[in-house]
Amino acid sequence: MEKQQQMSVLSKRWVRGAGIAAWALVLGLSGPALADREAGQKAMAAGDYATALAELKPLAEAGDAASQFDIGALYDNGLGVIADAVEAARWYQRAARQGDQSAMFNLGVMHEDGIGVARDPVQAYVYFSLSVTQGPPYAARNRDKVKASLTPDQLARGDELVRSYKPVPEIKP
Repeated sequence: MEKQQQMSVLSKRWVRGAGIAAWALVLGLSGPALADREAGQKAMAAGDYATALAELKPLAEAGDAASQFDIGALYDNGLGVIADAVEAARWYQRAARQGDQSAMFNLGVMHEDGIGVARDPVQAYVYFSLSVTQGPPYAARNRDKVKASLTPDQLARGDELVRSYKPVPEIKP
């Protein structure tokens, strides 16, 4: 049963990643600076995850939030790499700090279930809340479900974290 729940969680996160991948492909067509991103997206779409990783990882390491999300999704789902929830969370956190709503949603799921990170309903609430504006339509449902389980003090702390959140772009060399 636990394995089935994990697969369900991974499926939910990957579905969102497909939409982001399509959006990133559009962005990749916008100029030569994103040419490697386009190649990485094409490789992902073709199921060539090793090439996708090779193309996207340098961009992710340089601070590109969309590529960080994609690398997280590869580790999250074991595509071209051995599945590693801790490594997936690390990449999602880098993207989330920069404002990537899909990474925020995935971190909400991870914190809610304790996969790759500590189980923390306050952090789950924060990440779901931050992902609501541009995230998947079910982000609000997840946020509300977690919110119902919080104590008033936990909710106040979570709301303060949501209010104080400011995306911070990574400084690129």
